[in-house]
Amino acid sequence: MQKISVFINKIITYTAVLLCLIMMNYRSLVVDNILGAYTSCEKCYRLTVLNADAGLILLLVFLLIAASFFKNYFLRLASRALALLGICYYLLDIYIFKSLNQRLYFKDVVRYFDLNTINETIQRETSSTLLMLILLSAAMLVFVFFHRVSRWHWIEKTGFSIVFLTLGVLQVTNKRIDYVNDIYLKNVFTINYKAKESIDYDQATRQAAPEKIQQIEALTCQQNGLNNKSNIILLVVESLSNYQSSLHSGLNDWTPNLDRLATENTYYSNFFANNFTSLEGRIALLTAEKTFRGISDFSERGFGRAGYWNSQRSLPKLLNSHGYHTAFLDGADLNFSGTGQYMEGIGFDYVEGSEFKGYEGKPRFGFNSVADEDLYQRVINYIKNLSTPYFINVITVSTHAPYIDPITQTPSIELTTRYADQALMQFYLSLQQMNFFKNGVLIITSDHRSMTPVAANELEKYGQQAVSRIPLIVIDNKTSTQPKKHTQYLQQSDLLNSIEYLIAEKHCSRIDEGNAFSQPPKPAACIYHSRGDFRERVDVFCEQGLQQATIELNGNDTRIIDGNLKNSDEIIDFINYSRLGAEQRHKKYLQVESIKQ
Repeated sequence: MQKISVFINKIITYTAVLLCLIMMNYRSLVVDNILGAYTSCEKCYRLTVLNADAGLILLLVFLLIAASFFKNYFLRLASRALALLGICYYLLDIYIFKSLNQRLYFKDVVRYFDLNTINETIQRETSSTLLMLILLSAAMLVFVFFHRVSRWHWIEKTGFSIVFLTLGVLQVTNKRIDYVNDIYLKNVFTINYKAKESIDYDQATRQAAPEKIQQIEALTCQQNGLNNKSNIILLVVESLSNYQSSLHSGLNDWTPNLDRLATENTYYSNFFANNFTSLEGRIALLTAEKTFRGISDFSERGFGRAGYWNSQRSLPKLLNSHGYHTAFLDGADLNFSGTGQYMEGIGFDYVEGSEFKGYEGKPRFGFNSVADEDLYQRVINYIKNLSTPYFINVITVSTHAPYIDPITQTPSIELTTRYADQALMQFYLSLQQMNFFKNGVLIITSDHRSMTPVAANELEKYGQQAVSRIPLIVIDNKTSTQPKKHTQYLQQSDLLNSIEYLIAEKHCSRIDEGNAFSQPPKPAACIYHSRGDFRERVDVFCEQGLQQATIELNGNDTRIIDGNLKNSDEIIDFINYSRLGAEQRHKKYLQVESIKQ
């Protein structure tokens, strides 16, 4: 029995070591295939990924083999458990990269851990895949808990020595490639180790915070607004990006209908997302906050948006004060990351997601979402019975990664984008048929650039700005009688101020905010984009893009690491005190919530 146990454990050890080598090679192939296609440089990235991952794989292999020599049972258990945790994390990182074009950060595991989402993912897998997962899990349990000290034959020792030597050579012959998405090339431990986002400020900075925050959040009010009480639909198309549009970039022609609407109405050729996720994109659009990372523990209370549950301003509260009915209609499940509760908290009169009974029997996709066409039909039916004025925020989901085309059911970002473009055009025609544009404004934009690598031609055209460029199109027949193209630099956080200017006579804004609806549009003082690759970095573009820099978030050591800005000290102060302001608001919010409970 003892010999059988030793034999089984050896077989599982061989398998685990082989798995480590296979998954390292597989990740190098995946990254090379994806980045090679985007940069027209096939087979350029394999060696770089192997170099980057060799040290981590070497550690995992060492833990697997060393566990066979420990005489103490608990040391063997700990060694094997750590190795298998590392393997599972590595495999999950590959899965996230293939599905979402993102790396797996420790913070994201906590932030986005959701049993409903996990259950939905499992249900989408085939029975054969689930059977393999069950068998693999059983083998892992046997490997961790049932083991004995093993003796290795000289052939086995020679084989493992070759593995160690090969991984060691790969580790010390590191080949570096400079690329805007080089986060994809680094190993999963390195990206987590360097993702500081520190908010450790000294006492002097924190003492100065109240006065500085007051200066940042100060509002200047004017009486020159348009006082146009039009009905407003803010349509946020998931992951809609400039590079997908022939009009906006000339790189792809996936959105011909959107391009037509833009040229026949008003569009903005230099509009930017403030962040790389849907959560923060909606915060910027609805509260004018730029959402710099690391503000506080995102896992607190199980929801994202820490620091922004009680922002100074919000679009729904603003519009409510001007007699508007406000509604939030999402194509996805409202339970994800507390979306429904958050939208109610910032003032929407009505909040609805894919749980709406009218969607029963409709096909479902990621986040239990409905297809864009079903969501649009729901919006049409909803506004038919509304008294004016009203503001509707519509959030589509079909074009969310992993980009499953609702028509063909195949994964393709081009097909899903073309589908979304066609569905949007049908929505526009339905609005036109019901005479919406007689006293209605349709604002079309995105929550963030798509979670895909930056292509070589996109990088050549836009440089670092490529990762944050998104469309903004406004259809307003009442105030815009001629088609217009605006080139002023604007961002998501400028939209609240712009809409207040549109609907009110008295409108208030912060000193740095742009205005999309003034004539001519007022550009933002600076554009801020918190990056998704390096979570501790913020790209800043000032003076219509003539000045730009990358700032690294690190508490009192927050600094420019690339580029130059004329007012760099003021800009860094703005970022630091914006983060401290969000932190303070979050603490006050939690105190109020604890009193309620």
